Amino acid sequence: MYQFTYEPTPKNILLDLMGVNKRHELATSQLGFISDAFDVSTNNLRVTLNRLVGTGLITQNRRGIYSLTEKALSKRAFINRWKNNTFLYDNWDFRWIACHLPKRAARAVRKKSLMVLEWYGFAEGLDHLLVRPNNLTLSHAKLTDMLITLGLETNAHCFVLQDVSDTLVNQWGDDLWDIERLDREYDALIDALESSLTNLASKPAKASLSETCRLGGEAIHRLATDPLLPKVIRPQNKYQELKSIVRKYDRTGRNIWLEQLQKLGVDT
Repeated sequence: MYQFTYEPTPKNILLDLMGVNKRHELATSQLGFISDAFDVSTNNLRVTLNRLVGTGLITQNRRGIYSLTEKALSKRAFINRWKNNTFLYDNWDFRWIACHLPKRAARAVRKKSLMVLEWYGFAEGLDHLLVRPNNLTLSHAKLTDMLITLGLETNAHCFVLQDVSDTLVNQWGDDLWDIERLDREYDALIDALESSLTNLASKPAKASLSETCRLGGEAIHRLATDPLLPKVIRPQNKYQELKSIVRKYDRTGRNIWLEQLQKLGVDT
């Protein structure tokens, strides 16, 4: 059985659902429906709403109506990058992009920086120097802006490495990413998605809502944080295999949720 790393916490549930409809809104009148679908208390959901307001991810437009902020939408844009062609798989010029993190950063600041860099496939190549193949379609300047927007400390320095020794390149390619584990996990996730697609139609609405949120959220999370490695480092393109089935699963799950939201009077 596939082991999930993405959990449908109240925070994830609310943010994901607000991303389904085009207005990115949520009404407190919908909390009962969400509570029933995910077996989460309405009080827990209300507390989570207030916390999300406090962290700047949602805002209260008017009484009982909440919407995603620009901060949350920028994170959603990162999550949705899987829908586009964002990296070169076959043609890589063997240059690397590096990010140097200075010493003596506050623990919370450094933890956020490492998380954001990991989202973009960086791994520690040398002390305080994280690297990844320079095969993203984003320009160096745009990538740096995105990293800072998502939380990279502003005194970090990102730059392109052109003349890296063969010894170091081989070491980075062999050791920085666990390719075999990634591929095993992707195969298991693909099997889980295929099985779910086969059985969704026979399940009651409540079970389908929960399953598509959990499994779809897991799959999209995996694609969003895939290291996007070139063929010479990760020979089998499991990313494209997963992406293909997720497109179908995303459409199916989105249609299920939109149908339920329309019954609640949400503008979809």
